[in-house]
Amino acid sequence: MSPEDLADVMSDVRRLRGRFADTAARAWEPVTAAAEVAVQLGHLALCLLHRAGDDTGDLTDPRRPITNIGDELADVLLAALSVAALAGTDPDPLPAPRQTGQLGEVSEFLRLVVAAGQLAEAAMIADGFRHEPAGDPPSIQAQSATVAAGCDQLAALFGLDLRSEFHGMVADADAFLDSRAGGDERT
Repeated sequence: MSPEDLADVMSDVRRLRGRFADTAARAWEPVTAAAEVAVQLGHLALCLLHRAGDDTGDLTDPRRPITNIGDELADVLLAALSVAALAGTDPDPLPAPRQTGQLGEVSEFLRLVVAAGQLAEAAMIADGFRHEPAGDPPSIQAQSATVAAGCDQLAALFGLDLRSEFHGMVADADAFLDSRAGGDERT
C-alpha cells in the first residue's frame, strides 16, 4: 500500500469512526478499537480454518456466515487504523514487504497476530490500562502501520487487492449505517 493509498484509507477510517460512533452505547477509545482488532482477527482465523478444510461447526453461527478472507482483512485494517485515528494520530509509513516465512500464510497470519497484540499493548498503555514496560514499548503509530502492512502482505498471498477489499467493506459499512439512519448522512 502506497503512502497515498494509506492516506486515502485513513480518510475513510476517520469518516467511518465518526459514523459508527452513534451505534455504540459508549464512546470508543484507542483501547476499544484494539479490542475490535481481536474480534476481527478471530473472524479472519475462522476464514482461514474454513480454507484449510477444518470443521468449524463449534465456532460458526449459521445465521452469521463469516467466510470472506478479503472482507475480514479489510475489517482488521479498519480496526487497526481506528486505534491510530482514535488516538489522534496517523500510522507511521508502512514498512517494506518482507519475504514470507517458511509456513506461508500461517507465518503471515501469526506475524499479524503478534503485531496486533503489540498494537493492543500500545493502546492499553496510552489509555492508562497498562503500565509502561521496560525496554522499547511499541507505539500506536508504528504498530498500526505494522498491522496494516501485515494485512497487505497476507492479502497479496491470497491474490487479493487489500485496497479494493477495503473500499468494498467501506461501501458495505456505509450502506449499513445509512439503513440505520434512514438516509444518507455521509460527510
